[in-house]
Amino acid sequence: MGLEDYRRNVSEAKHASILQAGRAVFLRDGFSRAAVAEIARDADVSTATLYKHFASKEDLFAAIIMDAITQVEDLSDLEGTETALADILLTIGRTYLTNQFERGANDLMRIVIAETTTSPALAAETLHLLTERRRQRLVALFDRCVERGIMKPNNTDLSAQLLSGMIKELFVWPAIFDTSFTLPSDTEDKIRTIIQVFLARYAA
Repeated sequence: MGLEDYRRNVSEAKHASILQAGRAVFLRDGFSRAAVAEIARDADVSTATLYKHFASKEDLFAAIIMDAITQVEDLSDLEGTETALADILLTIGRTYLTNQFERGANDLMRIVIAETTTSPALAAETLHLLTERRRQRLVALFDRCVERGIMKPNNTDLSAQLLSGMIKELFVWPAIFDTSFTLPSDTEDKIRTIIQVFLARYAA
């Protein structure tokens, strides 16, 4: 391994360590009370090193949100396949819930909501990050489904929001405001019911 490769690997390891430590501190203390110095200490880096990777606490929080989303919700593989629309929607539903419940997006959303009064700009920006990337991916995927002729021509921005809205109503919002909420035993059946409703309106 050359010197440049070694330096890059060290930098990537520090970056990942900062994300992990930041996530833990934010989830425990919330955004406002989270201390950058404590995050750096938990990541085993200096505060100066942390700021080399992230210009501010806000940037670090945004990166943690993006990390939570991008590791799960990569739906690009579905855009070029011949997969049936019902199976595409089932994959979307499953990855949505994996992101929310296993990758901790619900916990991050609680932090955003808690900051609405004290830091409205931060809350608006981070909530946008949590929802906009997903919306863009769904729109691109639904546009492809229309091109394939398996979805009726429609306002795919609206249909993406409708699908997300049904999932949020049944699973996400109950979990946001009730930390004891867990996915019910009939989750798969409910996802399939959502799909049936969606197909009734949009399937070609």
